[in-house]
Amino acid sequence: MSNFTPKVVLFVMVPSFATNPPTVVVAVNGELASLKLMYFVLSNNWLPTKDPFVINPNSGVTIVQLAKPTAKMKIAQNPFCFGEFMLEDGKMGKIVTGFDAIETFHELGDDVDKYFEGTAMLEIVNAIDFSTQIEQAQVFVLLLKCLKSLCFGSVQPLYVLDKFLIELFAIVGSPLNVDKCACCASKVFDKLWIDYKDGSLVCSGCKGWGCEELSTTTLSALKVIKNTDLEKLSTVKLAQESENGLLRVLVRNFDARFERKLKMIGILS
Repeated sequence: MSNFTPKVVLFVMVPSFATNPPTVVVAVNGELASLKLMYFVLSNNWLPTKDPFVINPNSGVTIVQLAKPTAKMKIAQNPFCFGEFMLEDGKMGKIVTGFDAIETFHELGDDVDKYFEGTAMLEIVNAIDFSTQIEQAQVFVLLLKCLKSLCFGSVQPLYVLDKFLIELFAIVGSPLNVDKCACCASKVFDKLWIDYKDGSLVCSGCKGWGCEELSTTTLSALKVIKNTDLEKLSTVKLAQESENGLLRVLVRNFDARFERKLKMIGILS
């Protein structure tokens, strides 16, 4: 294993939107030596150190190496882990030289359903290219809130994933508006259709080729999850048919919006 180094995939909170300003360490020559920022660990793996890593700069994601295999640093490898990471430039890219955990969410590993839904959210975030830093910061906060609800609440795990996707679509500019047609703005309709080309909900008169009709149970489930605060999702109970139908629609919409077919949400749906 000496030729392998643990690589950790991190999702950063945009410094200008963080509650606490980032800690900057400057070397004697005036150059940036290290920077402490808030990150989520999205995933980790063992890969050859010579492998190149290309990360889209708009994704908010970076791949780093761990400087020391200490017990504290091993915690920094765990998916879901949220904390402040001190990063420095190394020969093979960014290196984690310091870490302070804020929340590890290790309890998610004790419940297979919660673990799968949580992993799906990490996978989703890892696949997104953000158009603005505001979007990135809002998704970071959304991920933190959803993981807290999933880990420490008594809510049905699937509903948290539904809520995460619904809120995510709104943040990136494709809200699922259940109160009016996205095309003609009519509030009087007997059915709604989803247009996967832009993620909008339209009435029967405005639907085009490729639109899918939302069943009564799916539309009802969408309204309930959308209009229920994350903190009150524990009071919601949907029929299994509507649960499955809603997740399938949300996953297909994600696939169309971001042109990605992800493993975990594909399995869950």
